[in-house]
Amino acid sequence: MTRKNGRRRAPAQNDEDFSRNTLDKLNHAFDIPQSSLLGNTQIELSGNREAIVDGCHGILEYDENTIKLAAGKMSVRFTGRGLQIKVLTPDSAVIEGFISNIEFIS
Repeated sequence: MTRKNGRRRAPAQNDEDFSRNTLDKLNHAFDIPQSSLLGNTQIELSGNREAIVDGCHGILEYDENTIKLAAGKMSVRFTGRGLQIKVLTPDSAVIEGFISNIEFIS
């Protein structure tokens, strides 16, 4: 493909590679999960006692049996017993308690 100035434009593949390389550099420089940079939500479970949620954007519901978090275009509901948010940052949360169910709501 040739531009008006006579220079050839690199194929779209290179744009995708550039974006991937940029995300990799940001990930390593700031220790930010790549899923968060892409706007995705990532959940890491430690058995049924702890869930680390990266990419959440707020609390929608919170009591000892239910915690519902906003996560991009969907929400995630944790149900169980003795649930509590142990850590909350602008883009992540750590939920502890006896987790019996995780529901993804779009």
